[in-house]
Amino acid sequence: WKDEGAIAPQEREATVLFTDIESVTRIASSLAPQEVLTLLNRYFGEVAGIIHRYGGVITQFQGDAVLASFNLPAKDPEHAHHALAAAREIQRRLGELASEGEVRLATRIGIASGLVVGGTVGGADRLGYTIHGNTVNLAARLEELNKELATRILLDGRTADLLGGAVKMRGHGVV
Repeated sequence: WKDEGAIAPQEREATVLFTDIESVTRIASSLAPQEVLTLLNRYFGEVAGIIHRYGGVITQFQGDAVLASFNLPAKDPEHAHHALAAAREIQRRLGELASEGEVRLATRIGIASGLVVGGTVGGADRLGYTIHGNTVNLAARLEELNKELATRILLDGRTADLLGGAVKMRGHGVV
């Protein structure tokens, strides 16, 4: 009973996807509170469905951001491929929603691969699964760097290596 619901701590290479909505403060300021929450819940529902279809695990919703892990806690030898496929589908699906008359939401996505520590954290009454490490921080920084580079999806070098030339990419140098 005591450990029920806990996931044992693990460390392994994983691919981390971090996505954030562009200009959400501007969008939210033009909507009523209920409309903001309806919009965010619709967005999170779409993003979560896509991430789960590709074997990812969402570890956190924060504001309008989503943090997801591929290959941790569940093993996935194709984690880099699945994270990129999820990112591309998120971008495509948001474009479809905008063409269907929904509020246009643009996202920026950072993807990084490397060693990640994952496990259950919290207190006796509230537990949650989370991931930690430089790879998580790098994915968040890549998401932010999209602003500067006018891109939508940025990958780190390790993720590009794991993709092994399966995808055409454009280099942006060392940052």
